[in-house]
Amino acid sequence: MRLRPDTSGLVGAHIMSWVSLSPSFIPRTWWMTTAATGVSQTFGYVIGASGAATARGLGRALGIEVRIDEERFRPVTQTLPWIMFGISGLTWLRSLRAQAEIAGLMETRPVRTREHVLGVAGGLVMTAGLVSVGRGIKAVAENVAKALKPVMPDGVAAAIGIGATATGTAFVLDRVVYRRLLERLSKAAQEANAKLLPGRVPPVEPERSGSEASLEVWSTLGAKGQAVVSDGPRAVDIEEATGRPALTPIRAYAGWSEGRDLQATAAAVVAELHRTGGFDREVLLVLTTTGTGWLQEWSASSVEFLTGGDCALASMQYTYLPSGVAFFADRTTPVLAAGALLSAIERELERRPPDRRPRLLVGGESLGALGGTEAFEGLEDMLRRVDGAVWSGLPRFTDLWTSLAPFRRRGTPEIAPVVDDGRHVRFATKPEDLITDFTGVPFGPWDAPRVVVAQHASDPIVWWSPELLWRKPDWAKENAGLDVSRTLRWMPWVTFWQVASDMPQSVSVPGGHGHRYVEEMLQYWAAVLGQDPMQDFSTLAQAIRRTIVPNFA
Repeated sequence: MRLRPDTSGLVGAHIMSWVSLSPSFIPRTWWMTTAATGVSQTFGYVIGASGAATARGLGRALGIEVRIDEERFRPVTQTLPWIMFGISGLTWLRSLRAQAEIAGLMETRPVRTREHVLGVAGGLVMTAGLVSVGRGIKAVAENVAKALKPVMPDGVAAAIGIGATATGTAFVLDRVVYRRLLERLSKAAQEANAKLLPGRVPPVEPERSGSEASLEVWSTLGAKGQAVVSDGPRAVDIEEATGRPALTPIRAYAGWSEGRDLQATAAAVVAELHRTGGFDREVLLVLTTTGTGWLQEWSASSVEFLTGGDCALASMQYTYLPSGVAFFADRTTPVLAAGALLSAIERELERRPPDRRPRLLVGGESLGALGGTEAFEGLEDMLRRVDGAVWSGLPRFTDLWTSLAPFRRRGTPEIAPVVDDGRHVRFATKPEDLITDFTGVPFGPWDAPRVVVAQHASDPIVWWSPELLWRKPDWAKENAGLDVSRTLRWMPWVTFWQVASDMPQSVSVPGGHGHRYVEEMLQYWAAVLGQDPMQDFSTLAQAIRRTIVPNFA
């Protein structure tokens, strides 16, 4: 294998480095810059090297020989690298300005220059590593073909060399890299699931799972389940914030345990609802968890404060894997878990007289929104079975999203589509979108059941999808997001990886941006409950913050 890099490949990598530094949704840390730059430069190298090799091959096949007078073109070859490096410098400076702009839109700290330099340097190292691995694989394929040529035609030998090497590479990636990585992540997640999160203690209220009165033992709830039953308001918190008598909200939760399937776990939640009197409350809120069993505390607490505690929360853990791993490795289990719990609760409600049934609300965020919405056959099924819903951070490739957003009213953007004049469903980038559409036109009547789909324009978990590799989405064409840089541009291959690298960091930005849905959940749930979503909720928001353990808000 020749150690000297391909010149055309270097040119392609250099050009793609300019593209990779263009902005996306989230201010980039050094590792985000490394990932986006490394993958993009590698792509550029492959395209450049492959294009040049293909052109040379076609020339030989057609009998065309191109000769370049090196002496005549020497000024060009000597000047071109300096021009390219100059463009790189300007691109880097523009990237720094763009990152500062995004930080301003996100109301967060700007990216430091040294972080940006470290990220670019890391991208170069990553590119060199990936290119070296690729060239090594190519050399193996060529050597296999060379060994077979004495006993078979050249074309057959080449095909076998490529096929054998590709099969071997896929085997190594699957068995050695992917599976071992998944095993390590799974082991780490299982250990984390068994650890108590800071500030959490077993509840003393019988209304909570994990208490002494509960059928579910505290130690079996998992770390995030323990947080669910430990956190949140009690009656005294709600009374202090509202000035009215209140009940202690019920929180029924069952953790994942080996040997207990989804149906049994759902039955355990139903048993907890019976024990605590959850079916006798005014509102029964069913929230689908993300991986690890995490729940959006702002969503649960909002309903509890808005109903004066006259509500019961029902939820369950279906895996201990982190959401990011479950998102890519297992999207089926969240759907099955949401369906199992909702069906088990609906069976119990059907046994009660209609006038003694609580209002049934559903919701979830991110992976929980994916699982929760997919548990229904469609919007009509959802409207028939529940009394309201709030889905936050719902990925755009889910069935509910794809069945509604593409059929929006003409003139409304993809980030805030208007469907059927908002009769039942309203998409919102901010609470004001519940009252008027994105262009300022007031909605018509909002009939019950009401469904809110909360999606920030800067949330990469919403806007990432496989088709970003090859297709420009409407949100990139419309450029309508108020907290998204106007210089954001879609580019094949590059935008896919940029948005993917944005996803982990999107939960670390201030509320109201990225994948952080916090105080606005009060207004979304108020609207679903039939209350005025534009009233002043500052007192309730402060009360919710006091009930959430620090660093977990």
